Amino acid sequence: MVAKLDGRVVSWASLSQWSDRCAYSDTAGISIYMKEEYRGKGVGKKLIKEILDQGQKGGLHTIIAQIAGSNEASVRLHGSFGFEHVGTLKKVGKKFGKRDVHIMQKIFYT
Repeated sequence: MVAKLDGRVVSWASLSQWSDRCAYSDTAGISIYMKEEYRGKGVGKKLIKEILDQGQKGGLHTIIAQIAGSNEASVRLHGSFGFEHVGTLKKVGKKFGKRDVHIMQKIFYT
């Protein structure tokens, strides 16, 4: 899913299979990217809302976000949609000069 302004792609989001094992068939990973100059303008909120709605309508139970340790804006964005911090993987990533990755989870139903 993409967000466009003035005909240009400024953001995209996707849901992907969390694992190829059948036990995880109703769990997805979420990815979202926003061009820096469009951050904080509400585009990401609209996009993440749409993709979460699609995931829920598609029968997903859980969505998992992996967020670079220094990306507090993404942590806040996901938190505003009900994602909860469930852990941090230490020294596994290489993004924004940091190696820690926060794991956040949204559960649609119990």
